[in-house]
Order: sequence, then structure tokens, then C-alpha cells
Amino acid sequence: MGKNAWIRPGAYITINTAAWLEQRTRGPDENLTEDLHAWAARTSTQGRRRWREAAYAWCCTRGYDLNDSSRITHTGTRLEASIWILRATVGARYRIAVVGLNHDAPTVYADTCHDPWDWFDADSIDIICPSGHGWTWGTGRELRTRRGNRTTLTLVFGPDLGAPFTPCPRCSSHRVGTCGCDGAPWILCPICGRRCDVDLAAR
Repeated sequence: MGKNAWIRPGAYITINTAAWLEQRTRGPDENLTEDLHAWAARTSTQGRRRWREAAYAWCCTRGYDLNDSSRITHTGTRLEASIWILRATVGARYRIAVVGLNHDAPTVYADTCHDPWDWFDADSIDIICPSGHGWTWGTGRELRTRRGNRTTLTLVFGPDLGAPFTPCPRCSSHRVGTCGCDGAPWILCPICGRRCDVDLAAR
């Protein structure tokens, strides 16, 4: 299993949300997080239940710069949590991301993403072969090779609609319910046949 992404039974991939945030930030800004929470408590009885609206109003009140790609929501992605993001710039250069996970109160992070696309991509994982082969898989059937060339699941793993997944060969060969594995499908390298791992795509 990868460190920050996993294949689940039913051919689902889950990405560790904390690791995904770590790639995109320098960690929480405790002072701004405290200011947001205190401001919401002072100004609205609804603040704790409607955090997205409160965060937007807080940014506007504080004079933080918001742009067209400021508000992002991820539900039904590979991330293990539902997440919303509000991006803003404090002063001339300090970029922040207000992040809410599930129904929890949000945290303000120091945003390190120069390209807003990094925040919109909540699905990309690396398929990693122990022999050194590998691809990056976003959504759908498009892949990127390690050299950055575009290809597809069909060209690399075959036309089966379940690609790149395959059942555990030991379970399949013995025709029994389980061989002691966790029941998750495998990804077999189409070049060398070894079992691949998945992990959060590198940035």
C-alpha cells in the first residue's frame, strides 16, 4: 500500500486528505484561524453552522483579495473527506487557503500553490511499479507517463472497462473467497507483470 493513497475493495482509490493539504500549504496559520473563529462568533449566530459563508464574509471584511478561482468544493473525489477551500491574498503577497473538512470548523493555511489547478485536482495518483515503471492517473481514462507524455488506460492496461484493476491472482486461481488478502483489487504492471502500488501524485 502507498503511504498516502490506497486501493480499496470495490476498486476504489482513497487519498489521504492531510497529505494532500500538506503538498499545497506550509501548514496552518494559527493566528488567522483564531481570528476567523473569533470573528464568526462575534458577528453571526450562524457562523459555526455556515462556515463557508462566514469565511467569505471574513475575507471581505478584512480586505483580503479574492479572485474567480477562490471558491472550490470537492465531494465525491478520491479524497477521504469532503472539503471546501476559499483562497485569498493577504496584503501584497501572502496567500491563504481557508479549508473546511466535512462539517468541522475551518482552518486557515498558508497557501503555496502558484497554479490554482493544484487545488482543483483532488484525484491524481501515481501508479508505481517496483521495477521502476509508473504512470500518473487523474480521473477518467487518461494517464501521463513518467516523461509527461499523455496516454490512456486502454493503451497501457488494455480495453477492459475495469482497467487498471484486476482481481488478486491467488484468489482467482483458487476460486475461493479470499486468500488472506484484504479483498482489494490489484494493479499489475503491463510491462513486467509485478504488482504496482498507488500513492498521492507528486507535485
